Amino acid sequence: MKDDHPSTTALGATMIRALHQLIDETPHLLEDPISPLLIGDQAVRQVLAAPEKHRSLQARGLRSHIVLRSRYAEDQLRAAVESGVSQFVNLGAGYDTFSARQPEWANVVKIVEVDHPASQAAKIENFKRAGVLFSKNVEFAPLDLERGDLHQGLAKTSLDLMKPIFVACLGVLAYLRPETVRTVFQAVAALPRGSRLVMAFAPREKGAEARVGMSTAESAAAQGEPWHTRFDPTEVRQELLDCGFSSVAFLSTEEAARKYYVGRSDLPPPRKVRLCAAEMGA
Repeated sequence: MKDDHPSTTALGATMIRALHQLIDETPHLLEDPISPLLIGDQAVRQVLAAPEKHRSLQARGLRSHIVLRSRYAEDQLRAAVESGVSQFVNLGAGYDTFSARQPEWANVVKIVEVDHPASQAAKIENFKRAGVLFSKNVEFAPLDLERGDLHQGLAKTSLDLMKPIFVACLGVLAYLRPETVRTVFQAVAALPRGSRLVMAFAPREKGAEARVGMSTAESAAAQGEPWHTRFDPTEVRQELLDCGFSSVAFLSTEEAARKYYVGRSDLPPPRKVRLCAAEMGA
């Protein structure tokens, strides 16, 4: 990503979340009424005029992953809040809308969005243009993870680094160099006990799996945002444990299907494990 250019793929994820609101079955897997506002009236009209363009198996599979990772993270955040955690860092937040549509249970949570300075500035401007406001419990921390220190960046915010923090990192790690990913894991693992990390990771693909149309990775690379880091679940677990986390749990494909997709015919359940939660023992 260029220093002075916001992320293009972040905008793409916003479009995908908006599509879910506009053409998929209700109740939605992720209720996000703000995303359609961000893509604009003209884009909404185009989608509604030709929804079939977005219903290929590949498009529905990608949409399923994008909305599932947000739903899973928000469910995990709610569980953390109910257990007493009151601080949330959205790491590489992109155009995620949670901070602007937060449910009542999140009103007691200090929310800090960390993102590349150019992307964060563009997000704030786009939300303002769409008439979307942020609550008083939201704070923004511009930081280039490839060049800056996450712990130092968090220390500059109003977060209490002596208390547990819930960290979500969705759609980010693939774009970072492996050594940067490790420093991110180490920084989060250094937070107080009871802190948690929920993350999405790009799985390793083999053989025919890697050649189904133009992959998400190829599309991102074509936009100047190549993927650098992939994991299989065993590697993720070991990396997180090596960095200091005490436990790691994955959202299995079976659990995801049972918990989120029963009765749905619009979106396919995940075929691969791509989401996990790690915790520092309380």
